[in-house]
Amino acid sequence: MSPVRLVARREVTERSRERSFMISTGITLLIIVAVVVVPGLLGVGDPSTYTVRVTDDASRAVAERAVALADSFDAQVEIVADPDADVTLSGGEIRAEEEPDDELVNLLQVANQEFDPNARPPLRLVTAESADPERDAMAGVAFFAILVLYGQLLTYGFWVASGVVEEKSSRVIEVLLATIKPKDLLAGKILGLGLLGFGQLVMLSVFGLAVAGATGTVDIDGDLLVACALALGWFVLGYAFYAAAFAVAGALVPRQEELQSSTSPLTMVILVSFFVGFVVINDPDGTVAQVTAFIPTTAPITMPPRIILGEAAAWEIAASIGVMLAATALLIPLAARIYSAVVLRTGSTVKLSEALRLASKQ
Repeated sequence: MSPVRLVARREVTERSRERSFMISTGITLLIIVAVVVVPGLLGVGDPSTYTVRVTDDASRAVAERAVALADSFDAQVEIVADPDADVTLSGGEIRAEEEPDDELVNLLQVANQEFDPNARPPLRLVTAESADPERDAMAGVAFFAILVLYGQLLTYGFWVASGVVEEKSSRVIEVLLATIKPKDLLAGKILGLGLLGFGQLVMLSVFGLAVAGATGTVDIDGDLLVACALALGWFVLGYAFYAAAFAVAGALVPRQEELQSSTSPLTMVILVSFFVGFVVINDPDGTVAQVTAFIPTTAPITMPPRIILGEAAAWEIAASIGVMLAATALLIPLAARIYSAVVLRTGSTVKLSEALRLASKQ
């Protein structure tokens, strides 16, 4: 394992010193601060505006009192006749299609109790859909998990491919392979960049949680920490699978200018998985979510939101991880053979069919 460790150390050292890496990390940290802090400082979305429909005189009195109290809640309330209002007050009930904002419910409850707390029981909340107060918060966590996984898999996969092409075009590969086996060089490159990506992801996660916790934007609880750990774990699984494929894409072309076309199919697969992830958030127990959780190309992005939203059974999680490990175990040896067969071909682009034929002779 000594050659692998040496190559991995070289990749971590060289990439972490690159100006582009430092700048991109700094920009990402600033984006985290902006997303977490700036909306609160600028008062984005404040005051909140709510619409209330009433069906009887008693409900109208409560709604009118809520309008008068709205300023103290830093909100605005409008009484409308539109059936699509945020809530409907009727017969001592707050009715809505889905659970309304806590701020509006609290405001209406206060307005109702101001008339006569002893004579008026609290308004009863009735929703057409079953209420889950944690659902929106966990959906937000799932969204950021998908976003982070997409960015990290695409970035570090492309770095593997560009590193291979850089060594080919500069002829450094010939010097390296004089002392290191191709499979060791590939393993070290994948391992080194994977460690760098994992370390960066850990740093961004800790920084984001610290900023969010310090500003009170979110409550740092066990569920949130588990979600962050989950994103880290699926990055490892997804990166191990995709890095091998990106290494092959890099080995097929002789120059950086041709790398874009070589990696386009992989980029499209990750992009499609990214968009499928949003479908999964909307319907985490649907057919699309269940099927894509067991496809190696999509599972690293679509399985985490299912787990975060509590829609994945333990056996499904274990099976999905097993599928990823099995697919990666099959892909890495194949990628290593293709890499060994074509990495020294610097004259022209090698077709994948030819690369497979050459690999079969290894």
